[in-house]
Amino acid sequence: MSKYKIVISDYYYPNIDQELHVFESLGDDVEIVDCTKVFPGGAKSPEQLSPIVRDADALIVQFAQVNAEVIEAMQRCKVIARYAIGVDTIDIEAATKKGIHVANVPDYCIDEVANTAIGHLLNAMRKISLSRDLLLRGEFSMDAINPIKRMCDSTLCLLGFGNIARNVYLKSKHLFGNIVAYDPYFPNKEDFPDVVFLPLEEALAQADAISIHVPLNKATREMISQREFRLMKNGVILVNTARGGLINEQALLEALETGRVGFCGLDVLNSEDFKQSPFLRHPNVCLTPHIGWNSEGALLELQRKTAENVVSALENGQPTYCVNCGG
Repeated sequence: MSKYKIVISDYYYPNIDQELHVFESLGDDVEIVDCTKVFPGGAKSPEQLSPIVRDADALIVQFAQVNAEVIEAMQRCKVIARYAIGVDTIDIEAATKKGIHVANVPDYCIDEVANTAIGHLLNAMRKISLSRDLLLRGEFSMDAINPIKRMCDSTLCLLGFGNIARNVYLKSKHLFGNIVAYDPYFPNKEDFPDVVFLPLEEALAQADAISIHVPLNKATREMISQREFRLMKNGVILVNTARGGLINEQALLEALETGRVGFCGLDVLNSEDFKQSPFLRHPNVCLTPHIGWNSEGALLELQRKTAENVVSALENGQPTYCVNCGG
């Protein structure tokens, strides 16, 4: 039996050279199970994963759903590491009860996602893609894109004030006249005197543009729905580069139809089936297919740090970035 067995359920990267290089520090007596060599696209279902992870010391996942059934099958696993910031595909409660660490990489694409959010905000505020689409249809006129509000006279609302939101703040404070934020868990509000921290209802009501930067969990799922849309200004701009499940999509469609939301920039949806989404050809939506995280540098960093989480958990008892370690 090998000293360690590491299972990689699924991934869409060209190779796992970064991971294999990091795993060299564990020595030669390591079994690496690359499930993409066993199943087309990898092992993503509990039925595929459970027998493979039974004797695994570590599991790395991309899109695989690691539910209680998979976790119950694990006999000696020390860490489940995800190639992502979010860990909504992993049953954290079940893992914690079993004494298994859950690890993510919360800092691998901060600049990329922040820049994507700002790109969507600029596009929406300046009505760039809307003008382009009207021009292509031969329907462009200034009346068709007016009114356009000055950004320096506008208020940006950041929902969440974590790493990515703070990056957006640092760059967008030179674009927007005012910035308000909602984050009941952020501890150092006094360090940002030019950001007005407000309850959710007040933050939404003041915003000319809203950018979402919160994790997806039970408390935040569909945190933007009919009630929240009713609190917003008519014609508000809404940008989501975080997780699709944060917005009730039917409520968003209704808000777009009534004009409550004037324009929406989306890089994420409830489903990854972007081609079938009603937002794809909606005239007041700019939809991008979850590209916000992507750059060559971010990709390599993500793979390396995910592997480092595994090595740290196996050798030191705790991953570098631990979701459920407490403290």
